[in-house]
Amino acid sequence: MIGRLAVCALLAAQVVPALAAKDEVEYLIPEDWDSKKDEAKPAGGLPLTSKELESGMKKRFKEVPQCSGVAFGKAQAMKNDEVIYQTLSLKGAQLEMFVEINSAGKVGNAKFLGSKGAKDDPELRLMMCSTYAVMRTLQPELESSEAALKSSSQAWTLSKQKPFEMVFYFNKIKTQYVPFEMNVY
Repeated sequence: MIGRLAVCALLAAQVVPALAAKDEVEYLIPEDWDSKKDEAKPAGGLPLTSKELESGMKKRFKEVPQCSGVAFGKAQAMKNDEVIYQTLSLKGAQLEMFVEINSAGKVGNAKFLGSKGAKDDPELRLMMCSTYAVMRTLQPELESSEAALKSSSQAWTLSKQKPFEMVFYFNKIKTQYVPFEMNVY
């Protein structure tokens, strides 16, 4: 009996300090941690300039026969050149495109707006063509033509009831029916 108590006492003597050691937390903080607080975060958005976005979209519209007739209006700088306004048109439908330029000179956000809404077939077609063209422009090697057609169709199908946001490689695409718009950032 005394032997058993001695064994239990020895085990308890080893277990209790081990449990106490688990409660101790050591924080390793670099010496210059507070010097990095004031650094600016890198500018987010697309890895393209507004000219690259436009030329890429023009090229990608030609890949789909239903989209090959899309025409771009004249680009107009607004808000001290921080926003580029442009129109897209196809067979009577028209979209407004607002391209916000970030501090790095790249596209921070591209917004496509339709005034008639998704019930207008030509405007819906133009919006789907724009979604396809943006996807192919952002990832021409990784996103095949077939995959981009499927992804753009899925994005608009899922946004019928409520806004839908999807991750597209290193960016996000948000689609919604009311108001009828797409944001790429």
